[in-house]
Order: sequence, then C-alpha cells, then structure tokens
Amino acid sequence: MIELADIRSRVVTILQDTSYTRWTKTELNNYINDSLLDLVRTIRLPTADVSLTINSSTYLLSLPTNLMDISGGSIDGRELPIVTTSEMKSLASQGRLPTVVKDGEYSVTEIFGNPIWSKIEDWTTSTGTPQALVIDQKSSSTIRVWPIPTDQALIKLTGTQRPKRMSDEVPYSYTDNSETDEEFWETRTIANSLNGWTSTDELVDSLGRSFVFDSTSQIISGAGVEFVIIESDYVTTCDIDYVWVDALTFGALERAYLKEHDLRNVEKSEYFKNKKLAITIDAHRTEPIHPASITGGVNLNRFIVRR
Repeated sequence: MIELADIRSRVVTILQDTSYTRWTKTELNNYINDSLLDLVRTIRLPTADVSLTINSSTYLLSLPTNLMDISGGSIDGRELPIVTTSEMKSLASQGRLPTVVKDGEYSVTEIFGNPIWSKIEDWTTSTGTPQALVIDQKSSSTIRVWPIPTDQALIKLTGTQRPKRMSDEVPYSYTDNSETDEEFWETRTIANSLNGWTSTDELVDSLGRSFVFDSTSQIISGAGVEFVIIESDYVTTCDIDYVWVDALTFGALERAYLKEHDLRNVEKSEYFKNKKLAITIDAHRTEPIHPASITGGVNLNRFIVRR
C-alpha cells in the first residue's frame, strides 16, 4: 500500500511548493491518480474477481465498475475461454460451432467430415450450457455469455482492478442513510473526476444527484438531503507496493511541469516522463509472474533438465 500523502509530499518537495501556492492539493491528487492509472494500465495488476448472476434473460453483462478489463471467467470452477465476436462470426459462417452441448462439453456430429449445421441458426440466440465469453476488446463494456444459459448460474469474472480515485480533500463515497431501515442503506460513490474542482463546485454521485461539500462540517448536502462524511469515505491509499512509489511520483511531476509554459519546465516534464517510463517498464517486466520467474526452495528444480 502507498499513502497518497506520502506521494504528494515527495512531489511538492521536488516542485518546491510545500505551501501549495502554484499547485493545489486537489490538482496534485489528480496528477497522482493519473500516474497510478498509467502504471496499472501497463502492468495490468492488481487483479480482482466479480461474481454476477446469469440466466436466460441476463446473458449480456456490463463490465463491472471496479474492473478495467476482462481476462477470464468461470462457472463453478469451470474456466470459460474468451473469444472475439469476429471469431464467433467466422466459426458460425464455416459451420464449425457446436450444435449440441451436453454436460458442459462440445458435441458435434460429423457426416463425411463436415459438421451438421443449419444456415438459419443464429449463434447469438443459441441456448445451452455456457461455453465461452464473447468480447470485442479487453475493455469491452459488454460481455456476452455464449450460448445463452438455460439455467441460472453464478459466473465469476476476472480482470484488472480499476484503481479508486484517491483524495484526502474530497470523499470517494458516502453512506446514503435516507431510508429509516438500516437494511436499505446504500454506499454511493462520487462520480465526477474533480479535474479543476474547487471547494465551491458541486459533487455528482453515482445516481446523478448534485451535492455541495462542506469540508468543515464534513457534510454533503443537496436535493433536500444531507449526509455525514466519515474517515472511511476517503480513499487515501492504493493497492500498489511501495517499491513502485517513484513511478507515481515521477508521473505526477511530469504532469505538474506541463502546467508551465516555458521551455525549461517542458524539458523537466520530459525528463520525469522518461524516468517514469523506465520504472514502469521495469514493473511490467518483473511484477507479472510465471513458472520461470519463481525460483528457489520447492521451485528450484522446476526448470532443471537432467539427461
């Protein structure tokens, strides 16, 4: 875990602006969040799982808000391959899609080497036991479960965890306790990006409601309601190991110096950009693991060839 305040203190020390005269806290927080997104987008870590219910009417799934992309999925431990829409269209046009699905297995009847296939069959409407996830790109906003499930099931989607916006000035979420019964209380998130945000600007939540935030009383109010903000409503850490703190620091400095217009500061921005890229490349090379990257102990003999 890396603390937002720790990253920002390193940034303002290099900028020589510890009093936040030239760059505000919110502005620097945005730069740090942008650099965090750069790092996560490159190394595709950390990952997270999200479970969703699928059935005969719910088979087109929206990309979960806390995931940046989809790298896998499973139902009851059975992994589902990921294919593209183009691949499905190609297989359908060649008559190579299975026409019968039994017990989670493909079952294709062939006559003279050619599978039985009906030209009027539409692969997007076929039903059976789910066999694959169909997407157009890793960050597709819609994931199709194919074929359409005939029974209700719980599918677990795996992907890159989308980093939460960090700020110690503006809350990330709040508890909507407008209902009398605590059972119906909901956690809402602040949806606007805060770019250029000042203390007098409105905050928009996940329901599209506008609020004004009073940082002194720690209350957001609007639409005839008000909610109290508590410490846990702020996100001030990111799920990245401290060893990569320089990547976030240099990324924030790259953006901070771009605010200036003279050539000297533009050159500084390019300097910190190159330092950030060097560390990001290192993280991309060392953070993802595979069998060959883990050695020693019980793994020592994994890749020893004996003749």
